Amino acid sequence: MSIALWLAAAITTVCLEPSGSLSPVICTAPASRLDARRDVCECPSGRRTEAPVCAAGEKPPPETRALNAFRRKAAEDGSLAGDRFQDRPLCVIPTARPARRP
Repeated sequence: MSIALWLAAAITTVCLEPSGSLSPVICTAPASRLDARRDVCECPSGRRTEAPVCAAGEKPPPETRALNAFRRKAAEDGSLAGDRFQDRPLCVIPTARPARRP
Protein backbone atom coordinates (compact mmCIF):
# COMPACT_ATOMS: atom_id res chain seq x y z
CA MET A 1 0.00 0.00 0.00
CA SER A 2 2.83 2.44 0.74
CA ILE A 3 4.18 1.91 -2.79
CA ALA A 4 0.82 2.84 -4.29
CA LEU A 5 0.72 6.04 -2.23
CA TRP A 6 4.26 6.94 -3.30
CA LEU A 7 3.39 6.41 -6.96
CA ALA A 8 0.24 8.49 -6.65
CA ALA A 9 2.24 11.38 -5.16
CA ALA A 10 4.84 11.22 -7.96
CA ILE A 11 2.32 11.89 -10.76
CA THR A 12 0.92 15.31 -11.65
CA THR A 13 -1.27 16.81 -14.36
CA VAL A 14 0.00 18.76 -17.37
CA CYS A 15 -1.89 20.30 -20.28
CA LEU A 16 -0.71 19.54 -23.81
CA GLU A 17 -1.58 21.61 -26.85
CA PRO A 18 -2.17 19.80 -30.17
CA SER A 19 1.45 20.65 -31.10
CA GLY A 20 2.74 18.84 -28.00
CA SER A 21 3.78 22.03 -26.21
CA LEU A 22 2.84 22.55 -22.58
CA SER A 23 0.12 25.01 -21.61
CA PRO A 24 -0.76 26.25 -18.10
CA VAL A 25 -2.66 23.94 -15.75
CA ILE A 26 -4.99 25.25 -13.05
CA CYS A 27 -5.07 23.20 -9.85
CA THR A 28 -6.79 23.61 -6.54
CA ALA A 29 -4.94 22.40 -3.48
CA PRO A 30 -5.75 21.63 0.14
CA ALA A 31 -5.71 24.55 2.55
CA SER A 32 -2.89 23.01 4.58
CA ARG A 33 0.62 24.22 3.75
CA LEU A 34 1.92 20.84 4.91
CA ASP A 35 -0.05 18.90 2.29
CA ALA A 36 1.64 19.33 -1.12
CA ARG A 37 -0.94 17.29 -3.07
CA ARG A 38 -3.04 18.85 -5.79
CA ASP A 39 -6.71 17.93 -5.60
CA VAL A 40 -8.33 18.91 -8.87
CA CYS A 41 -6.49 20.04 -11.99
CA GLU A 42 -8.10 21.48 -15.11
CA CYS A 43 -6.81 22.46 -18.53
CA PRO A 44 -8.31 25.72 -19.84
CA SER A 45 -6.75 24.82 -23.19
CA GLY A 46 -5.06 21.67 -24.36
CA ARG A 47 -5.52 18.06 -23.36
CA ARG A 48 -5.21 16.89 -19.75
CA THR A 49 -2.32 14.42 -19.44
CA GLU A 50 -0.56 12.73 -16.52
CA ALA A 51 3.18 13.20 -16.13
CA PRO A 52 5.71 12.05 -13.54
CA VAL A 53 7.28 14.56 -11.16
CA CYS A 54 11.05 14.77 -11.58
CA ALA A 55 13.00 13.08 -8.80
CA ALA A 56 15.79 14.90 -6.99
CA GLY A 57 18.59 15.57 -9.47
CA GLU A 58 16.46 14.75 -12.54
CA LYS A 59 15.84 17.35 -15.23
CA PRO A 60 13.36 17.18 -18.09
CA PRO A 61 14.69 17.56 -21.63
CA PRO A 62 14.96 21.12 -22.97
CA GLU A 63 11.89 22.45 -24.79
CA THR A 64 12.29 22.02 -28.56
CA ARG A 65 10.04 21.34 -31.55
CA ALA A 66 11.38 17.78 -31.64
CA LEU A 67 10.38 17.31 -27.99
CA ASN A 68 6.89 18.68 -28.70
CA ALA A 69 6.41 16.21 -31.56
CA PHE A 70 7.65 13.33 -29.42
CA ARG A 71 5.52 14.38 -26.43
CA ARG A 72 2.40 14.63 -28.64
CA LYS A 73 2.92 11.05 -29.82
CA ALA A 74 3.89 9.73 -26.36
CA ALA A 75 0.78 11.26 -24.75
CA GLU A 76 -1.68 9.40 -26.97
CA ASP A 77 -2.28 6.96 -24.09
CA GLY A 78 -3.04 9.87 -21.70
CA SER A 79 0.21 9.64 -19.78
CA LEU A 80 3.88 10.55 -20.13
CA ALA A 81 4.93 8.19 -17.32
CA GLY A 82 7.80 5.95 -18.40
CA ASP A 83 8.44 7.88 -21.63
CA ARG A 84 11.96 9.17 -22.33
CA PHE A 85 13.34 11.66 -24.87
CA GLN A 86 17.08 11.84 -25.54
CA ASP A 87 17.67 9.62 -22.49
CA ARG A 88 15.77 12.00 -20.17
CA PRO A 89 12.40 11.28 -18.60
CA LEU A 90 9.41 13.35 -19.68
CA CYS A 91 8.98 14.56 -16.11
CA VAL A 92 7.79 17.84 -14.63
CA ILE A 93 9.81 19.90 -12.18
CA PRO A 94 7.88 20.08 -8.90
CA THR A 95 6.27 23.43 -8.22
CA ALA A 96 7.06 25.22 -5.00
CA ARG A 97 4.11 26.64 -3.17
CA PRO A 98 4.27 30.32 -2.33
CA ALA A 99 4.89 31.02 1.34
CA ARG A 100 1.87 32.16 3.30
CA ARG A 101 1.94 35.30 5.32
CA PRO A 102 1.02 35.04 8.99
